[in-house]
Amino acid sequence: MHNNKMSAWILSVFTLLCACASYGNDSIPKLSKSIELDGLLEEPVWRNAKMINLAYETSPGENITAKYPTVAYLYEDGEFLYVGIVASDPEKETLRASYRDRDDIGDEDQVGIQIDTFNDQRRSYNFFVNPLGIQEDSISDDVLDREDYSWNAIWYSAGQITEKGYSVELKIPFKILRFSNERSDKTWAIDLVRLLPKDYEYRFASNPLDRNINCRICQYQKYAGFKDISSGQNLEIIPYLAGSRSERRDLSQGTDWQSGDDVDGGIDLRWAVNDNSILNATINPDFSQVESDSAQLAVNTRFALFFDEKRPFFLEGADYFNTMLTVFYSRNIADPDGGIKYTSKGDDGSLGVLLARDNSTNIILPSSQSSRLVSFQEESNSAVIRYAHDISETSLLGVTMTHRDAGDYSNDLISFDGKHQLTDSDVLRYQLIHTQSDNPLEFQTNYGLDATESGNAYRLNYSHNDRDWSWFLSHNHFDEDFRADLGFLTRSGYRKTIVGGGHRWYGGQDEFFSRIQLRGDWDTSTQYDGQRLETESEMTLSLEGRSQSEIDFHFGNREVYFDQQWFEQNFFNLSGSYKPFSSLRVGLAFSQADAIDFVSADARAGETQGYEIFFDWQAGKHFNFYMEYVYQNFDVANMRFFDAKIANANLIYQFNEKSFLRFLTQFTSYDFSLDQDDEKTVARQLLYAYKFDAKSVLYIGYSDGALENEQIGSLENNQRTFFTKFSYAFQL
Repeated sequence: MHNNKMSAWILSVFTLLCACASYGNDSIPKLSKSIELDGLLEEPVWRNAKMINLAYETSPGENITAKYPTVAYLYEDGEFLYVGIVASDPEKETLRASYRDRDDIGDEDQVGIQIDTFNDQRRSYNFFVNPLGIQEDSISDDVLDREDYSWNAIWYSAGQITEKGYSVELKIPFKILRFSNERSDKTWAIDLVRLLPKDYEYRFASNPLDRNINCRICQYQKYAGFKDISSGQNLEIIPYLAGSRSERRDLSQGTDWQSGDDVDGGIDLRWAVNDNSILNATINPDFSQVESDSAQLAVNTRFALFFDEKRPFFLEGADYFNTMLTVFYSRNIADPDGGIKYTSKGDDGSLGVLLARDNSTNIILPSSQSSRLVSFQEESNSAVIRYAHDISETSLLGVTMTHRDAGDYSNDLISFDGKHQLTDSDVLRYQLIHTQSDNPLEFQTNYGLDATESGNAYRLNYSHNDRDWSWFLSHNHFDEDFRADLGFLTRSGYRKTIVGGGHRWYGGQDEFFSRIQLRGDWDTSTQYDGQRLETESEMTLSLEGRSQSEIDFHFGNREVYFDQQWFEQNFFNLSGSYKPFSSLRVGLAFSQADAIDFVSADARAGETQGYEIFFDWQAGKHFNFYMEYVYQNFDVANMRFFDAKIANANLIYQFNEKSFLRFLTQFTSYDFSLDQDDEKTVARQLLYAYKFDAKSVLYIGYSDGALENEQIGSLENNQRTFFTKFSYAFQL
């Protein structure tokens, strides 16, 4: 018995030493061989590449043996990182693989690589493909726990469905990455990931994932190598040419169609100053909105709506300007003549600088109970500077400054923020802001503002998140005259305290629900003069299970002070989605709540009900149809106040990985029973797109719109446009 124990102990120590030696010696080989990018991994060079098994199932299982084998192969040649992945699947008939637009494979089978090139546990580059080689790239930010899918880079991929599953090849140029300037060996943190939407949403990975550690990038495996690689002083020139013919008419005045032609052009420049610094510049930038914003309910709202940024110039290095509170919101720069941006990442921190000249000036004027968007047609100058200093692997301090001016108007902001990872599960975040505004006479007269205003704001947040439990405490404070004109902070003159927590349960392999979470919070808000504004308690029960089902039940109670009176409100919302078939996802949401009439001159208590239905159908490899319908009604004093309806429909025929034909329709309807004007609108767009790569595109399309209101008895067209746009990325 003693000898057996001793033998077992020696074997364990030997295994541990081998594992440690293997970990320390993990490196990515440099091989001077290229490949034919076809997704098949048939070239001999793959036999000399670094082989990595995706051995762990990290979801829904907890670091158990992966259900299906997946093997990755990595090497580099000084110019490119090559990644080959062979994914076995005995249930190949259930593979979800279709031709989709770039960055639209979220519901498909996919494999990819995540790379922290600075090995600083801050952010990672993510490159994923589906079995047909369709690309998706993004940047993960572990500081703010965000993932940015708007980032686009030019890289190469191919995929093939095989007898035993599928295989893919990725060819990633070093010139699209940022990394240390040193020419010596580098250490990168890497994770290989496979996502399988089967009965559950499976995740296989090359690294185990400890759920008691609330960061992911810090758990990537370290790999040495990459000596003498360089991004080169890569110059990317992207000229564009756009043309349109538009026709409009004023239906209320009964005027004839008025037409006009417009031809425009410009150029974007991207220069890799060195391996970790990028300079972007634009002249007459291409800010046309080919990708339309989805319609949102905009009736009976108190605060401005948020829309994602989609314009190319602002997307490069956008994560360098992010903070906990959104002090820079690039869509506030609406119509610039030009701009310049510099972003850099060093060993001790990151720097971002942006300058732009805007043809108009849009400002969100916040208050404690509402906000308004105002504009004036005067050119403005905008500037943003952010520096984030890495104190250690787990702590950073940042400073952000913004400036905007137009004639007698100006707004300045300075912000200090920090993140400190106190334990594996505990994080302290904070941000302190000071602003100062000079208001033109027009603003003083129309909106009752002082000639000069200044204000402070801060947020303190402490959070704990381990495998089973989570809790947080947050406090926010905004002075009455606080205004971040280049940001998206729509409320001022109040302070708010929130405390909350939750518990998670995990199901076994044969149970229907793989994860159940119950969480809740309590908060209270007070106006700058001491008037309590709101007290709220709410709970949410979330369930995830078979057929990729997701169910959320949200309910609570609040007391709200508005228009010098108190309103007591109960609310609940039930939402869910699942996949009855591998090609179809359906969803339904229902809500009922006590609410306030913000539209009428005097606020009134009311009750609102609403529902939302959507379905996403992938019919074969080429055709996708998405449809959502949103309905909301509002009753006051036992009578109907308004009905609101929104429908968004999107039909796409994807010819291959480069081109598609899309028809989009948006319908909105607001029907009031009292004095407000009813209105219906329809917007349609037919678009053909050919994408040579992530930054080179050809668009040809037609769009029109129709309007109906009290003066116009039925829906009639009031605008139509034919348009085309071409841009091409030259890499020198």
